[in-house]
Amino acid sequence: GNFEIARTLFAAGVTKCPDHVPLYQAWACLEVRGENNEKAKTLISEALTRDKSEGSGWLVAAKIEEKLGNKGLMAMILRRGLQCSPNSPEIYNALADYEIRRGKIDLARELLQNGIEVDPLHAPLYHSLAELEARVFNIKGLSELNKRAAEIFRTNALESPPVSMNLLATQLRKSAQSNKKIPNNITGLTQMNFVEHIDVGEDIDMDPDAIIENMN
Repeated sequence: GNFEIARTLFAAGVTKCPDHVPLYQAWACLEVRGENNEKAKTLISEALTRDKSEGSGWLVAAKIEEKLGNKGLMAMILRRGLQCSPNSPEIYNALADYEIRRGKIDLARELLQNGIEVDPLHAPLYHSLAELEARVFNIKGLSELNKRAAEIFRTNALESPPVSMNLLATQLRKSAQSNKKIPNNITGLTQMNFVEHIDVGEDIDMDPDAIIENMN
């Protein structure tokens, strides 16, 4: 698309509505796509100055620093975001992903579990926690998570029938014995299709990559 036209429209928008935070966030995402990261940082700072409780703003700010290679600063932004927007499940998920990459499994698990407590209907948290437990061969943890997810989402959220945990356990053991990664076709929570909870009428925090992609 035409970036200059988009920039002109965004500039007009924030001039007319200087306190409309989503405009700053969307403009920042546009600049990220255009590799104009310094401008994006300025815009998202404006957004967060106006409303620190917007979880999506912190996610975009963290994504900018990640693109710049500032992983430590990215983590600091996510932690600050969690303080200012403690009910944003996406921030829990993003910070847990960072901790997993650092090998901090227990900390990542705690973040994901806390995120589920905050929003028990946010399906991506269950996927992330299931993948974490599968990675460390925590069959008991997977079983408990499977039970909880089934109770919450029920049949309207699961497209496949319940899977035997014995089959899951067998596949995990075979994978561990062969010293290989968990097979891609493993069944269970890591492949369940949940319906993500969306509360119509409320601002929805999104993954920063999704925000940026939606600027197409």
